[in-house]
Amino acid sequence: VFKMSSTLTEQARVGHQELEAGVNRIVKLLAHETKTHKQKLMQQHKVLKEVLSMQRSAKKVWKYHEDQDGARKQETESMSGNEVFNGFYGRLRELREYHKKFPNLHAEAELDPFQATLDDDPDILSQFTGEEFYGRFLDLNPHHIKFINLKGTKAVTYEAYLTIFEDFASVPEDVRTKKYKDYIKDLKDYLESCVKRTQPLQDVEKMLEMSVEDFEEKWATKGPAAEAGAAAAQSSKAPLKRTIKLEVYGEWEELVSLGLEALKNELQGLGLKCGGTLEQRAQRLFATKGAQVVGDLDPAQLAGATPVGRG
Repeated sequence: VFKMSSTLTEQARVGHQELEAGVNRIVKLLAHETKTHKQKLMQQHKVLKEVLSMQRSAKKVWKYHEDQDGARKQETESMSGNEVFNGFYGRLRELREYHKKFPNLHAEAELDPFQATLDDDPDILSQFTGEEFYGRFLDLNPHHIKFINLKGTKAVTYEAYLTIFEDFASVPEDVRTKKYKDYIKDLKDYLESCVKRTQPLQDVEKMLEMSVEDFEEKWATKGPAAEAGAAAAQSSKAPLKRTIKLEVYGEWEELVSLGLEALKNELQGLGLKCGGTLEQRAQRLFATKGAQVVGDLDPAQLAGATPVGRG
């Protein structure tokens, strides 16, 4: 494109032309049948290159149509009305000066140098280590070294490490130090990089977002907190096991005749606090009259409950 084609309208036209050319290039690349892993890798990376180029062109075209600074409107107005001839002769004068400065220029048909082949591209292949074999395998050697150098881990072989590196739940608590967190972050970054390099046309950020949402949903329904909540809910529905029938007692004072030990055993059997004086125990037990399941009991009276006003 000639440098002298500096009007906004011409630049927008060139941008649209680049977008159309990008689509044609992608069609030619995808028309190739991929027979090997390397060919498929070359195809996807070359398509990605065209997509990124189209995105840059699209941003320029969008900026032109958005016209936030009003330059396009001003340029369009200069092509009409009383100023139309001034604008025309002004551009004609610029063209004459340009060709006077470069008299040997002559128009040539623009040829697209792009070749839609799946031949090896050194820039693409250099993204992979020898152990990765162009994205067919993981190269976890650096992470293996970091793992066995963590305090509290065993010096396992690389083969053994490959069988345990994703078993995070089995890692002992004393190993989970700051260095372990750094190791986990490096491992995460590497695995993300592998996906981006081996599947360049995938929206990796969207995949990660969906994975996080799936994890949070499962954690909320199946995680430790959910399991504890479910166990508590199940426990709250458990029927109370009584040895003293409170239905035959009309007032708590009538329970005093049972004695300290009997009241203590009954309160313990119900999971309630069993200390205090004879009168306090009788009142605490009588307060459970009518309760059928654990959930009906006063949480403040349960054994182990923190008294109000204490930390």
